[in-house]
Amino acid sequence: MRWVVGNGQGRGTRLRQEDSFACSDLSDRAFVERAGFLAVLADGMGGMAMGREASSVAVETILEAYAVKGPGETVGEALRRAFVRANRAVSDLASEVGLAGSVGTTAVAAVLFEENLYWAWAGDSRVYLLRQGCLHPLTQDHNLACRLRQEGRSPREVARHPDREALTSFFGLAEIPLLGLSETPLPLEEGDRVLLCSDGLYRSLSDEEMAAVLAGNPRLAGESLVAEALAKKRPRQDNVTALVVSVERASVPDGGGLLSSVAAGARRLLALQRQA
Repeated sequence: MRWVVGNGQGRGTRLRQEDSFACSDLSDRAFVERAGFLAVLADGMGGMAMGREASSVAVETILEAYAVKGPGETVGEALRRAFVRANRAVSDLASEVGLAGSVGTTAVAAVLFEENLYWAWAGDSRVYLLRQGCLHPLTQDHNLACRLRQEGRSPREVARHPDREALTSFFGLAEIPLLGLSETPLPLEEGDRVLLCSDGLYRSLSDEEMAAVLAGNPRLAGESLVAEALAKKRPRQDNVTALVVSVERASVPDGGGLLSSVAAGARRLLALQRQA
């Protein structure tokens, strides 16, 4: 299979861009054969300190940690290890500047390996799959609303709870409270589109609106999704980031769709990856 990548990012009405994203090197055929293709996105928590720095460190660390995946380690094991290490890196960053417990970021990652999709997440950044025109969420938000629904609270109770959007898991604590991992790999099909996004996107666009955009040119889908979200002109528009991977039939992955913008330090990490 061949993977085509597109991306888009917007600041919204926020003063700073606190989302970060990056992916592994599609042109590194040895790594693709050994560990697949990795896409990562993190959303620094605006209500806490150093959101931009936290998301950047999280993305860099996940890339670096996953890059050393060996043949005896499953994709799920490698993702878990990478997330644990990234959480520690964000926690250490906070401690170094005297802000322990006050720095946080969500994170989500997807791996396409041997025609299968794997994913992991902490927080409310999401992974979606578009297949045959239908958009399917693959992650479940780590927030109070989700916990309340699991406890059997009514939709009305959940909708009226003032803290329903409060996160129940994120990077920056001594341990990750909740770490979501795909239980089994999802076989990919030609024409599938995988979307990683921050909450600024799905809080602005409906599933139907996202599906319609994703069905278009995959190289432009990320930019188009962000443009659609910003066109809503919501008064408190959050940062918006979309990373799209299209699955196409081919014998060799194509690096033509590499990201035009990556998180700080990602290019250095790609070099480290080649040495792994």
